[in-house]
Amino acid sequence: MKQPSRAVHAGRDLKARSPLAPDLSPAAVHVYTDLDDYDAVAKGERPGYYYGRNSNSNRDMLETAVAELEGAEAGLATASGMAALHAAMLALAPRPVTIVATRELYGGTLALLRQDFEPAGYEVQFVDMSDLEAVRRAVSTAGLVLAETITNPLCAVPDTEAIATMARERGVPFLVDNTFASPILCRPLELGATMVMHSVTKYIGGHSDLVAGVVAGDAKVIGAARARSVRTGTTLGPFDAWLALRGLRTLDVRMRRHSHNSLAVARAMRKMEGVARVHHPLLESSPSHGVAKRLLPDGAGGMMAFDLEGGRAAVQRMMSRFQLVTFAASLGGVETTISYPEITSHRSLTPDERAELGVTPGTVRVSVGIEDADDIVADFAQALAS
Repeated sequence: MKQPSRAVHAGRDLKARSPLAPDLSPAAVHVYTDLDDYDAVAKGERPGYYYGRNSNSNRDMLETAVAELEGAEAGLATASGMAALHAAMLALAPRPVTIVATRELYGGTLALLRQDFEPAGYEVQFVDMSDLEAVRRAVSTAGLVLAETITNPLCAVPDTEAIATMARERGVPFLVDNTFASPILCRPLELGATMVMHSVTKYIGGHSDLVAGVVAGDAKVIGAARARSVRTGTTLGPFDAWLALRGLRTLDVRMRRHSHNSLAVARAMRKMEGVARVHHPLLESSPSHGVAKRLLPDGAGGMMAFDLEGGRAAVQRMMSRFQLVTFAASLGGVETTISYPEITSHRSLTPDERAELGVTPGTVRVSVGIEDADDIVADFAQALAS
């Protein structure tokens, strides 16, 4: 099946009289009457469920569905995107190594690297991944490479395929955060990545009503991530898994609308009052345009950013005039929202560090929703009018 059909049917094996919508199974524990049967299920030798932290039917369906969409052997669903990232990194690099990470990185990931991995003995090297020669030099001494398909918040697109080739030639695992693109628009494993992760809270869930994460890759490395997640209690609960699977069914149609709308808004915003720069990978002016056209032929999702003249005060004035758009410190929902990286995703950075990344006091990140594009454009235009 093609991706739109997979999104609808993945993770389910419907038989006669099966419920069309999956049952919700909130049970924390399952009853057994035979010791050998329990032992076989606990060992993974026989299908079944026994304890909620270890296994659950709703979580299993979500893991299977995302793995199928990403072209992976297996998946693991966790209680948040950060939990998924943490489990994936420790599965790929269980002992201290040099982690080569993209310089433009989600603030939560930066905090994890600096406040948890570096004190544990890992060395973190941040690299501008648009500079492939710099990546090549860094990979030569790396034990793990970490990148984002589309970076947060300025929406650059590194050449995942080229970086995967470099990592593979050196035998270095390559982990990609594919949250902004989703498996509808990009599948990093097909480009050579070792493992892929998502904050399911965002586009896969799609409705701002759950917190979850998922990783996908080969069965052995996912098994290692799963064991750690079970030990540390970060596996996903059944209701959030049920909601995420429901969201996944419409992922294809939503991502196409998000992609269409974000590009329309980005193009219109270039002419709006007070806008100094617009960041969208498919704008002809973007440094990532060529790579994005090649790696994201079906669209770049709903994320974009812009720099507003006048800094924080101008951002506040704009916010006070919105009629449709709202402020929310997340992304990927059906509604159009903005976020202000200085106090949200990148608040852990110093002003100098944000400036080095290109995040200014006027930088606004936009999660473009699925409303009518003309309505979104009109709301930004009137909010930015003199």
